[in-house]
Amino acid sequence: MPKRLGLNLSDDTHSQIKQRADAAGVSVHSWIVAAIERENFRQLCQEANGWWAENPEAATRRVADYHQREYLRADAQAGR
Repeated sequence: MPKRLGLNLSDDTHSQIKQRADAAGVSVHSWIVAAIERENFRQLCQEANGWWAENPEAATRRVADYHQREYLRADAQAGR
């Protein structure tokens, strides 16, 4: 279920966001939601990259496991 949030923006920030939203052809609301979603995704990727850097052996195992599952799935689809 969607959540409703209230934001207090300075006049300058609101004006800048309005200009960017207008240039993109979207509403200020849509522009802000997209910006928040992009930042959330960026942080998730940053955390994942950190985990991969800190756990190279486990990361290598996970990649190998993924390729094995994909190989088995392809075989199953091909009826082998």
